[in-house]
Amino acid sequence: MNAENGMVIDDLLTKTRHAMLALKDCVEVNPLKRGGAPVLVGTRFTVAQLLAELAAGRSVAEIAEDFDLALNTIERLLDGLALSLDGPV
Repeated sequence: MNAENGMVIDDLLTKTRHAMLALKDCVEVNPLKRGGAPVLVGTRFTVAQLLAELAAGRSVAEIAEDFDLALNTIERLLDGLALSLDGPV
């Protein structure tokens, strides 16, 4: 492995670590909640439903208000997803 490949791997590991830390604080998976589907922490609101609401054109603020969700939890989730899907620098 050359130095450039090593830097790319280090960057990817750092991004993955940050993404996992962001996601673990805002998403939980519990077989007793919604059949084990990932939900926002402390709720029964699924990540899939959040993404569907966003795809339908609703704003994060609207979703948080309409479903009584913490705005910062949604924002951390989206940041974590963005980091986990971002490719190496």
